[in-house]
Amino acid sequence: MFGLKKKQKQDIDDQAAVDGPKARSPLGDIAKMLNASGRIALPTLQKLVKVYPVAKFKIFMEQPVLVGSSIQSGSLNLQKRASKEEMNRTVVFDLDDAEETSSPSETLKHAIYSLVKGEYASGPVNSFTIGRVDGNDMIMPDYAISKQHAILEIKRGVYTIMDCGSTNGTMVNGKRVDKKPASLRDGDVVGFARYEFTFLFPESLYDMLSGSED
Repeated sequence: MFGLKKKQKQDIDDQAAVDGPKARSPLGDIAKMLNASGRIALPTLQKLVKVYPVAKFKIFMEQPVLVGSSIQSGSLNLQKRASKEEMNRTVVFDLDDAEETSSPSETLKHAIYSLVKGEYASGPVNSFTIGRVDGNDMIMPDYAISKQHAILEIKRGVYTIMDCGSTNGTMVNGKRVDKKPASLRDGDVVGFARYEFTFLFPESLYDMLSGSED
C-alpha cells in the first residue's frame, strides 16, 4: 500500500472521486491495520501524512485517537515472591509526592490507539473498552491497569469516558473520573493509572505527524 507509484496513487484518487466523500476510505480500512492491542503503527500514519492531504487522512482515520504522552513517576506495590493468583490482580500504583512525570519511553511515543474497533472485535460498535486483558479494544498489559479499566463511548460525534471501578483510576485533565461519564474534547489529557495519553481528532493528529503548528 505504501511506496505507491504515481499511477497507482492516481488510480486510487480517481476512484475516490467517482465514489464520493461518503464512500469507504480510498486509503484502506483502518480496522485491518490495527494490531491485537488496538494500536496502529506510527510509521504507517507517517507515510500516509506524506502522501495524502488532511481531508483524505480524516476519512481514513474515522475516529479520534489516544496518543501516548507521558508516564507518571511512582512505584508499583509488587511483591518479589507474589503468587500466580496475586500476579493476576491489578497492582496499586503509588504516585511520587513530587507528582512529576517522566519523559515518555520510545514505546509510549509509538503508542497510538485508534478509537476504531479491530477487524475481529466484539461488543457494541459505539463502545470502546480499555483494559489489561484480551477482549478489550485497547489493551495495556501493565499490572497498574485493571482488567477492565474504562469505557469510552461514541454517540453522534460526542465522546465520553467513564471508569469501571479500576484500582488506579481514570483521569481527564488531572481530574479523576468515576462511573459518571466525562466528556472528551480535542487535546484533552486522559490518564489510565500511571499512563497519560492525548486525545486527538484526526486533523490534530495529522498536524502533529506533519510537524505543523498553529
